[in-house]
Amino acid sequence: MLVDTHCHLDSLEDLDGVLDRMRSASVGRVVTIGVDGPSSEWAAETANAHPDVWATVGLHPHDAKDRTDDLMTRLRVLAGDARVVGVGETGLDYHYDHSPRDVQRDVFAEQIALAKETGNALVIHTREAWDDTFAILEREGIPERTVFHCWSGDAANARRASDMGCVLSFSGTVTFRNADDLRDAARVTPLDRIVVETDAPFLTPIPHRGKRNEPAYVRHVAELLATIKDVDLDTFAEQTTRNAARLFGWNDG
Repeated sequence: MLVDTHCHLDSLEDLDGVLDRMRSASVGRVVTIGVDGPSSEWAAETANAHPDVWATVGLHPHDAKDRTDDLMTRLRVLAGDARVVGVGETGLDYHYDHSPRDVQRDVFAEQIALAKETGNALVIHTREAWDDTFAILEREGIPERTVFHCWSGDAANARRASDMGCVLSFSGTVTFRNADDLRDAARVTPLDRIVVETDAPFLTPIPHRGKRNEPAYVRHVAELLATIKDVDLDTFAEQTTRNAARLFGWNDG
């Protein structure tokens, strides 16, 4: 069994078909991600309606400028739902800068505190902001369970993140032809610190580039990473499923 630890089911049409194809591909669980108020509400509701779907709630750095006290109160309430296993995706994005950087940093710190308060995993998005991301984590205190989603850093940052106790989640980008840095990062990351994701409907892995991504395709990410880590697919799937269970607090994993 594999786990798609990060996707956006609210952006995929034909949810029942998506979940059926996921199950047929031996993907046993999926975590659908909240990035703002509406998507967080949707994620929690959908997780409560489907036994193999779990949810996170959060405010994406792109939307940090939309932070209000009412929104953060609602996210805090949602984070207490039994089917919600993470806070985020939150973090810093200095590539697009859709929100002012100082606001991104403040909202990131606030959600670190929320993850620690609720006991949920912290789900981090970071792009072109490594130094500030690590500095804020060190200043605020890293939640016991923390994952860098859609890992985009090099091997040096991968070592730094795993040495801090974080989990690294690799997406379809690791299969791209020009992604040598990501594959190098995977090589130096301990197997017990790796999980896999699709970030569907985005970042479709080879061999399905050009199509809409969906959770069933996480198998292609796993197959490549198993080769990089020099283990068979069954071993890789078993270990990364255990890693996901530890990350999100599933007691049966």
